[in-house]
Amino acid sequence: MDALHQLGGVPPGWQVSPLQGDVAAGRRSFKDLGCASCHKVAGEKFSESPPTGPGPELTGMGAHHPAAYFLESIINPNAIVVDGPGWITEQGQSMMPVYPDLTVTQLEDLVAYLISLTSGDPHAGHSMPPAANPGEGSIERPLPPATQASAFLTQRYEVLPGRVQAFEAWFRDEGARRLLAVDGLLTIETFVDATRGSPSVTTVWGFRDNAALLAFVNSNDAATIALGTEFDRFITPHDHKVFRTPPVYRAEDLSRQRVSR
Repeated sequence: MDALHQLGGVPPGWQVSPLQGDVAAGRRSFKDLGCASCHKVAGEKFSESPPTGPGPELTGMGAHHPAAYFLESIINPNAIVVDGPGWITEQGQSMMPVYPDLTVTQLEDLVAYLISLTSGDPHAGHSMPPAANPGEGSIERPLPPATQASAFLTQRYEVLPGRVQAFEAWFRDEGARRLLAVDGLLTIETFVDATRGSPSVTTVWGFRDNAALLAFVNSNDAATIALGTEFDRFITPHDHKVFRTPPVYRAEDLSRQRVSR
């Protein structure tokens, strides 16, 4: 119990698991709730008019997000806010509306439909439109430090129980060297965030440019795919997001360290 309390009352690796929903019913709810007016799904035709809203495309997303991620995104769109084109308000909130009247069954059906959107492409859903630079229609924030990277891929996850030391050893002894040998991958930075209950881990991959990032996530090279598979064996299911500026960084002008005398 002491260990559980130190983790904020959340067991390691815990996440909510929705019951299996009905895909067809979820598709109907997706249409009836107006989701298709903002989110494109390749191969689906919900109306004669294409989506006009700012929501990200959902094609293939089911292959890269756990059910719990979709559930949280529906009931709390501000849980993870991506600074994409027209996706957030001036106050930094998600543009996606909330649906307080949805029943648990409707939520489970919607999640089932979203999980079904795999498209058959092993890399579909990785790439999202790059976020705006600070000051370009975005919330003003301290500028990031200078870096040669201009495109960033993030993964937010938890390390599997009992795997932290093995993960660190793999990365230190071979993983970092092999990953940084990939053309265009310049930096790998990992951050631990314990400010929101159970600690989560975010790895930020810095690439030379967007072309290098896309070449990495869409690679059919066996060695590159093997690297990603080896990395993933240490961590929980996770999402991928793309940014044009560092999404997490230390603000130098707002940071100080006491100098000992």
